[in-house]
Amino acid sequence: MLLFKKRHGVGLALMGMAFILQLSSCFNTENNEVPGAAGSGNGGPLVTAGTSSTAGSPGVGVAGSATNGTAGSSGAPGASGGFSSGGVGGMSASGGSGGMAPPCTNKQLPEHEGEPCSIWPEWDATKGAGEAKDCDASWLTGAGYCLESCGKCKSSSGSGGGSSSGGGTGSGGGFSTGLGPGPALPNVPTSNKTMWASRYWDCCKPHCATNGNMPSCGADGVTRNSGSSACVGGSAYACYDEAPRAVGDNVSYGYVAVPNPSCGTCYHLQFLGTGQHNPNDPGSKAIANKHMIVKVTNTGGDVAGNQFDLMIPGGGVGQNPNTCPNQWKMSASDMGSMYGGFLSACTGSYEAKKACVRERCMKLPDGDVRKGCIWFVDWYQAADNPQFRYENIQCPSDM
Repeated sequence: MLLFKKRHGVGLALMGMAFILQLSSCFNTENNEVPGAAGSGNGGPLVTAGTSSTAGSPGVGVAGSATNGTAGSSGAPGASGGFSSGGVGGMSASGGSGGMAPPCTNKQLPEHEGEPCSIWPEWDATKGAGEAKDCDASWLTGAGYCLESCGKCKSSSGSGGGSSSGGGTGSGGGFSTGLGPGPALPNVPTSNKTMWASRYWDCCKPHCATNGNMPSCGADGVTRNSGSSACVGGSAYACYDEAPRAVGDNVSYGYVAVPNPSCGTCYHLQFLGTGQHNPNDPGSKAIANKHMIVKVTNTGGDVAGNQFDLMIPGGGVGQNPNTCPNQWKMSASDMGSMYGGFLSACTGSYEAKKACVRERCMKLPDGDVRKGCIWFVDWYQAADNPQFRYENIQCPSDM
């Protein structure tokens, strides 16, 4: 059984202002290291200086792409540690051929612009046997929207059309968000040390909310609540909008716990296609060269210096087995394995495990927390402790 690190929700308030540190206080800038857990004495290297991204080159509309060949605009130069949000237009993870009508599209209904087409089959999965399915409705797929996600057609695989100047190459093929490639991010330097990502969601109020750097929420996961953590009998929980979300086929946003955190700091991750405990993990292979921007919101004495603990609903409740069941009105047995969550409790082939996790996700409250769980299956491809390289980056304005 693989280990998946949990958060300590207990006693976070006692840490108080001690964790409001400048980045230079948390990291050894001489050796580019992040300290390990208290008492461990071992840290993992971290590039503390942000890498400026270059201006993205103009996107080129490609007939047959998920964006219907919409031309991209030239990306503005990124700030130090930032990224260029322009420069990749009219490209699709599934590729396309010029000069011909697209054989299979995944364009979202205008009323739901900004949401992935995967919402329709996900909602259909919650309906009863006699209820009409959105994917069978003429106003959706009959009008040419979300055809691929609804299983009405299947596009041929492609290289993803490349990337703009300064942007990393997409993984190509596979799951499509319907949002296009996403922001153009530079490749993380290959000289940066390899790290790995565990996962958790214990529903506790994050440490960084105790000092006001991040919000916490009530039992609905939405209404802001500044009380003490529900994991110590209080009224405050983690907010559902801290669940990971895709901003493109190749880029997602998320939130992490690290040892000795500099709350609100953001990092750019680029996945390497290998797993920490299983180098041939199929999920880790499937997200090779994908990128994430993550923000630090929590701490954990059990998180190693070469590890980030990514907040993923259904990722494991750790040492707080009762908080999520109480919040979600579910049994503790529905939480999956204490360390590893839904995926670690699922068996069978890789595809069978993904289907099992998706089924468990549908039991979570509707909204961001359920979408974040399904994100783990679709965008993250149920990667099990994937390895990555990372660097410090300026936080995006929409995070």
